Amino acid sequence: MNKDIFECLKQELEEKRNAVLLTVIDCQGSTPRSVGSHQVVLADGTTVGTIGGGIAEYKACEEGKRVLQTGVSTIVSYILHPNDAADIGAVCGGEVTVFCQFFSPSQSHVLSCLTQIVAGRQQHIPLWLVFDVTKPQQWTMGVVGAEIQVCSASETSRILVDTLKTNPKWVYRGSGLIREGTTCWYREPLAYEGRVFVFGGGHVAQALVPVLTQVGFSCVVIDDREEFANPKRFPQAEQTIVTDFNDVSNVVHVTNHDYVCIMTRGHIGDYEAQRQMLACHPYYLGVIGSRTKQAVIRKKLRNDGFTEEEINQCYAPIGLPISAATPEEIAISIAAELIAIRARREGREKEDARRWRSADVPSVRIPT
Repeated sequence: MNKDIFECLKQELEEKRNAVLLTVIDCQGSTPRSVGSHQVVLADGTTVGTIGGGIAEYKACEEGKRVLQTGVSTIVSYILHPNDAADIGAVCGGEVTVFCQFFSPSQSHVLSCLTQIVAGRQQHIPLWLVFDVTKPQQWTMGVVGAEIQVCSASETSRILVDTLKTNPKWVYRGSGLIREGTTCWYREPLAYEGRVFVFGGGHVAQALVPVLTQVGFSCVVIDDREEFANPKRFPQAEQTIVTDFNDVSNVVHVTNHDYVCIMTRGHIGDYEAQRQMLACHPYYLGVIGSRTKQAVIRKKLRNDGFTEEEINQCYAPIGLPISAATPEEIAISIAAELIAIRARREGREKEDARRWRSADVPSVRIPT
């Protein structure tokens, strides 16, 4: 996985270099990336991250380089479809608005905000990012968590702090722009996206963990055999845990933010893990195996007192139904399912995905 955007930005400022953060703050129609996509333009003109590629990204990066020279933040919009007035030769069909935000080590509290963001993401703490972009050249940025941290390119910090304290709930009502009178805010979750707990360190897990890590998930691998759960076998995993599957709930702390993928070496291990993880109410719980095996496990779970509704929340068999056969193919099907669920969870599921899910693959259950 590429270096975290905010960690990169923090490092640049710590080393006394200016930088520009590009953020997609609004989009309409079909666009390469959605609201909340970020890219950093570094002082040497190179970039980290992507806001979608193509001509729109090229132009936004060129604008970012200009902002590096002037030190004045700005908002730019690009029309990605034929338009006599303002199109840029793209044919995606949408429109995208990008905030080109100038960062300097001299700006008040900016490093404190970035430190909070980086620490929150590393420690899996829910955070929300808020910009006051009413006057882009005088932006204010807030990080909302257990406490409110604010940094500013101007003296408008107090307005943002007062707004967040008197009406904090609007922050959590989605992503993107919101206008209140003459004020224009942007907000997005820098949320604790949840870790993926992979029960079983076999062939599928070995193929799955690198793929999930590459697309931004943090993985914990659990097995009852040390040779199947160790950092050498899973160098990309955040953690590996060796424990008996009969006692896993006392060793592994799973929250309702987390994802659980169960793929132990047999149906007994799968059942024990599923039984204990159901009681934790993770955001996602998928179990590998045939429908015949799932029917046996469902009966045992009902005997344990779980309701049909609770059992039906499980994704079993795990992964999108793409006729996957090899461990590598199964890993792709699972990763794709998690990507789809994460997109819907973050409110950025696209219309074509909704149509595909409801019409073509009605068995795919993604929480609303």
